[in-house]
Formats: sequence, C-alpha cells, structure tokens
Amino acid sequence: MENLVRTIAGGIVFGIIIFIVLGVMALTKTGFAIVNDGERGILKTGTKYDMTELTPGYHFFIPIYQTVDVKTIRPKLINYSKTEGNNQDSELLIHEPMLEGLDSKGIPISLALSIEIRPVADQLAEMYKEDGDFENSFYKKVKQPNREAVQSTLSKFSVDTIMDKRAEVEKALNDLIIASYARNPYFKLEGINLKDIVVPEQIRQKQLDVQAAKQDALKAAELIVKAENEAKAQAAVSFGIAEKKRIEAQGNADATLIEAKSQATANKLIADSITDKVLQDKAITAWEKGGSQVPKVGATIPFIGKIEDLNNISK
Repeated sequence: MENLVRTIAGGIVFGIIIFIVLGVMALTKTGFAIVNDGERGILKTGTKYDMTELTPGYHFFIPIYQTVDVKTIRPKLINYSKTEGNNQDSELLIHEPMLEGLDSKGIPISLALSIEIRPVADQLAEMYKEDGDFENSFYKKVKQPNREAVQSTLSKFSVDTIMDKRAEVEKALNDLIIASYARNPYFKLEGINLKDIVVPEQIRQKQLDVQAAKQDALKAAELIVKAENEAKAQAAVSFGIAEKKRIEAQGNADATLIEAKSQATANKLIADSITDKVLQDKAITAWEKGGSQVPKVGATIPFIGKIEDLNNISK
C-alpha cells in the first residue's frame, strides 16, 4: 500500500514537472517548433546540422543543446527600383535599390527590375551546412549573382544607344541570370522582369533632345512626301483632262477624215459608173423624148438635155 502511494505520488510529481516544463516551453517558445505548410525546419544539434529537413508539423528539441530554424520555401520577390531601398521588407517581398553598372565607356547606368526566386526545399540543410545560415546564403547565392549579371550586361552596351536597345539588354540579362541560377543548388529562378533603364540625367536630356529633333525631321519628311504626292495627284488629274481632250479631238478628226474618205469613195464610184456608153444611152433617151436633134458636147459625148430647153436657148 505504501509503495502504491509512493508510485502515485511520484507520477503526480512527474506530471506536474512535465506540465511546468511544457508551460515554460509554451511561454518562452523554446523546446518545440511548429513547421507550417510552405515551410521547412533545419535542426542543429550541438555544432552539426541534421541533413534531413523538418516537414510541416510539431517538433520537440532540447533547448540550448538543440535549435530549430524554420524558413519558408515559398517564392520570394526581390524588387529593385529607385525608391524600394527605403521600404520595409517582408518574408516574401524584399526591397532593394536599383542595380548599377558601368557601360562600355565607364558611364554608370542603373536597371530597375524584379527577380523572383524559390528556395529548394530539400537543400536547406545543405545550404546551412555550406553557408552558415539562410541570410548569408541568400546574399551569396542570390543578391551577389544578380548584381554581377547586371554589371556584366551593362558593360556590353553604350550609354548613347542603350535606350534604343531595350530588347537586346533584356535578352542579355535574362541569359546571364538564367545561366547563373542553373548553377545554383539552393535557389530556383521563377521569373525576371526588366522595368526600366536609367541613365544619368544629363545624358537622358540630351537623348530626349536628339529624339525630339528626329521626330521633327520625320514630320518634315512626311510633309514633303505629302506635298509631292499631292503634286503628283494634281499632275495626274491635269494629264487626265488633257489626255481626254486630246482623245476627243483625235476622235473628231478621225470621224471627219472617215467621212471625207467615204464621200470621196462614193464620188469616185459615181464617177467611175458614168461611162461613155451610159452617157450615150442617156442622150438617146433624151432625144427620143425631146426631138430629132440632140446637140453634142465635144466630139463623141452628146449633150443630155431636153429639146425644148435648147430651142428656148436658141431664141
């Protein structure tokens, strides 16, 4: 009986101790870790990392001797822009100033862009083992390669022409960043977006002036072409009117010529049809109708007419 009481008392004391320990752990948030979906935990025992990442769930560890670092494996967006360096970072959004580099002549140029990366879930423990912690690895494997890619890209272009070669700049930058992350075992590239190319203000103003001059020259050229087209159109109209009049005049002349030729042909046919035999027949017919004498004109061809008319003439 006494042993039973001791056992029960011991159990109660042990339970109280466990309860107190759990309470302290809950209040101080030590001794256990909660890994949520989209996260992984890295357990460190003494000076060594456990090479198996902790998956979502509750995990207990020995305070002081062991530590658990919980990190997200969701995509992180790094936004590089003129004012982003002053904004507050969050777990999934990091603000950075524009990345700067030198062009082929040594003139500074800045790029505003965003790069999205994702930590590789099953490489977090290896990352901690190699680089010490997440932040250090993020700087070495993400921020530094991004900066180097921008610097290398800008060195291939000149500040004088880079604004007109945005597509080429974007392609060169994408190629370098993609190649860099292909060698990165701890972070996967999700996307790149080039937003703006920023050159020194003095040079930018000069480029704007040149662009305005080009626009004015282009407008002047367009006006010249328009005037030339209008002149050609007017000339075509005038030529068309003149050609119409010429064709009409030619048609009238051709009609007159055809009519004259037709009349001449008709006259010739009539003339050819009046032979000596026809004239003699006409004379005989007239003689029979008008009298016994028929005067003659010339040696062979008799005069055709009425005898009464001849008699009147003789009187």
